Amino acid sequence: MRVLILTQHFAPEVTAGRFRVEAFADGLVRRGYEVQVICPVPNHPRGVVEDEYRGRAVMRRIVGGSRVTYLRVITSRQKTFWTRVAYYASYAALASVAGAFRRRPDVILASSPPVTVAAAGALLAARHRRPWLVDIGDLWPESAVALGELREGAWLAAAERQERVVYSRADCIVTTSEAFRRGIEERAPSDTPIEIIPNGTSGEWLEIGEREVERSAVGLPGHRFIWAYAGNLGLAHGVEVAADAAGLLGDEYLLLVIGDGPRRAALEESARRLAPSAVTLKGLMPARDAAAHLRAADAVLVTERQEHTVSAKLYDACAIGRPVIVACRGELRRIVEGEGIALAVPHGDPEALAEAVRRVRTDSELDERLTESALAFARRHLRERQAERLAELIESSADRS
Repeated sequence: MRVLILTQHFAPEVTAGRFRVEAFADGLVRRGYEVQVICPVPNHPRGVVEDEYRGRAVMRRIVGGSRVTYLRVITSRQKTFWTRVAYYASYAALASVAGAFRRRPDVILASSPPVTVAAAGALLAARHRRPWLVDIGDLWPESAVALGELREGAWLAAAERQERVVYSRADCIVTTSEAFRRGIEERAPSDTPIEIIPNGTSGEWLEIGEREVERSAVGLPGHRFIWAYAGNLGLAHGVEVAADAAGLLGDEYLLLVIGDGPRRAALEESARRLAPSAVTLKGLMPARDAAAHLRAADAVLVTERQEHTVSAKLYDACAIGRPVIVACRGELRRIVEGEGIALAVPHGDPEALAEAVRRVRTDSELDERLTESALAFARRHLRERQAERLAELIESSADRS
């Protein structure tokens, strides 16, 4: 079976969307499928194309058994409304052209957000007269409005119309949480199948969580309580609240932040106002290296501003064998507290976050309980199993066509 995947993010980018789609692609390859992926050249989150992908409009590579086509889209270091529109629209247009002249796939899978990727999927499904699935990782444009990226007006109205068209034409809608499913149900036709495939972690992260990592090996001090965050520094995460909390903790504590993104400059500014040793920032690094840094820490931080989003970082954080602290609200808080896998505090409350860090440090029973519950949760949510579920949905869609 031939499967065509459209996605705004793929390897080697270090993003949650990349790891989800890559796990799907790898799982399909293991089942003997012929998988083709069309994606932009790697540039996220900095907006800078990686050196080895420059100089050509189209590049083709084999990644994990999938045939990947990288397209030279419009990118920018500046994250404004118009640069995002150019980035999303240029990919959708180029992917539609590239996909139209491919050998006819049996099924198409489009990963959203942004909804422009799903729109390209709908267009190619009509072009090839084949079934298609859309994987919804966030309710877009709703999330863009919540984060201030999109305001009331013609652009929002157009995005909402596009969202409704996508839902009406998809043969199957896949999403990551019950909260997202309810939101999609309000917009999609009643007869459209909506399936939940949660995010997850990998066996590699669990393996790193089972071994000890010397702090000297990753350049961290050995005498302080280190709480660590790794991931995109974007609007949805609000990691600046962690810097504010770090300012309330003493010299015995160190906040480690690994990553890059549009809010890094704001985070750096927040850190400069604190004692020089309160916060350590490191740039983007391969996922395995980031996992080693988290394992070397004493606690792991996950942050999420949005009400309906269950951060994909939660699953990897739970796999690392350290207690997890989550600054969040809404659906993510419901899951964290219901499963007992982390210490949850309201996002935007640095005092509560600082107190949670102190509790994890001083309460050894809490540390052990959270760590054990988190590891059990991670083992129940492996990306490899979720890829198997996606394959079942793809086969079902192909059989109905």
